[in-house]
Amino acid sequence: LQVMNPLVRDLYKRIISIGKDYPAGLDHVRRKAKEYFFKNRDTADEIEIKRAVAWGRRYVRDEMAAVIRLKKYRTLRARYPSESPPSAAQASATATAAATAAAAARS
Repeated sequence: LQVMNPLVRDLYKRIISIGKDYPAGLDHVRRKAKEYFFKNRDTADEIEIKRAVAWGRRYVRDEMAAVIRLKKYRTLRARYPSESPPSAAQASATATAAATAAAAARS
């Protein structure tokens, strides 16, 4: 019976906990994680294990977190639609009109 390295176990737990919010679902994340973990299960060199764990942590931090943030952003945009912000030309025209109206009111 082979014992799982604590670093590997911690990485797997991180992937599963972050995978709960992943748009494709937890089952997809679990399946892909197991695929990668089983691919590297015969790695015995401590340096190679640490290198693989570091790659996994970067992947979790960068790729998965970015996809989750994008999902949350899209959800908020769909939930709270807002008018598009005025362009610079529209803002300038509005400011000019307000200044002209203020000048006319003072006269």
